[in-house]
Amino acid sequence: MVVEISSFYIVSLIIVCGYAGILAWFTRGWYRLEMCELKAEHPSTTVTIIVPARNEESFIRQCLEGLIAQDFPGQLFEIIVVDDHSNDSTLQIVRDIAQFTDRIKLRVYSLSEAEGKKAAIKLAMKFATGTLVLCTDADCSHPKGWISAMVKCFELESPVFISAPVLLKSNGRFFGLFQELEFMSLIASGAGAIGSGTPVMCNGANLGFSSKAYKNLRDDAMKADLSSGDDVFLMLSMKKAFGSSKIAFAKNKDAIVIAQAARTMSGLVKQRLRWVSKSHAYRDAFLIFTALSVMSMNSVIVVAFVAGFFSPGYFWLFSGILLLKILLDFPLLVSFARFAGEQKKAWLIPLIQPLVVLFTTFSAIAGNLVKVSWKGRKNS
Repeated sequence: MVVEISSFYIVSLIIVCGYAGILAWFTRGWYRLEMCELKAEHPSTTVTIIVPARNEESFIRQCLEGLIAQDFPGQLFEIIVVDDHSNDSTLQIVRDIAQFTDRIKLRVYSLSEAEGKKAAIKLAMKFATGTLVLCTDADCSHPKGWISAMVKCFELESPVFISAPVLLKSNGRFFGLFQELEFMSLIASGAGAIGSGTPVMCNGANLGFSSKAYKNLRDDAMKADLSSGDDVFLMLSMKKAFGSSKIAFAKNKDAIVIAQAARTMSGLVKQRLRWVSKSHAYRDAFLIFTALSVMSMNSVIVVAFVAGFFSPGYFWLFSGILLLKILLDFPLLVSFARFAGEQKKAWLIPLIQPLVVLFTTFSAIAGNLVKVSWKGRKNS
């Protein structure tokens, strides 16, 4: 038993060191990112906003009204909504809004045979006229300065791809707060990775890219054969074609988009399993190393906890590694929370860490074994 415990301690130490290196790298990257809060006084960039929508009758009106009310010059941007075979009133709501909107060019198209967000973006790009393309989700809300903030980043840094911050909005109960903080850790890590020159994550609810750069990518840049991953695969394709230095993060409070948290545990689990299901298609070495480091760190904590019921010595290991993880995560998450104006919630991070560890471990394993349905469709 002593030999078994010693071996497990050694493996655990190696895993902790790898994870510590990743978190230090991300934290360094986050602090290296410069704030980009000044607005362009005389913007010249034309913008196309793409909003894929499937059965979003509860949110699409709020989303479009927020986009129409942007403080960016109306003659410089357009909105393209792509209906993805909705069977509710989404399409009719969009058409009604378009009919009575004259300050902003708002167009709506419908997918015919193809389906999914990737197909929606591909269709919209056939009609997009903007130099900068912004993608968001139909259940999101946007501050008035969102376009201006994204354009400022585009004009200042000349990137081919822009990742931007997303926060979740919940009902404020524990389940919702858990999602908000867990999701915040993903966005913060993605931002830090970009700041360190090794982009690995972004979120499709808030991103932008150069229309010219997009047209120079291969046709399978988003891997259309997979149902999810439009955001990450597009970013990685841009990275491969143009280099990491051309991937930017919009570190600007006006660039923060608010998305809806899952209302039920079932909905959250399905979402995360869907995200994980695309992991087998990753080919980026640093992304794979990052994913394995995070999965191993969480897994060793879970294994140590379970083993503690058979040998109490493992409980000490479990407690030590969990505490180390909290300490390693805390600087990055607190700094990001302050940037996002969510610093009060950041102090709950130590309390939810055990649940994050358990949930992440479960998602990582189940996501590669189980196919789930999403909005009435089977995951591929």
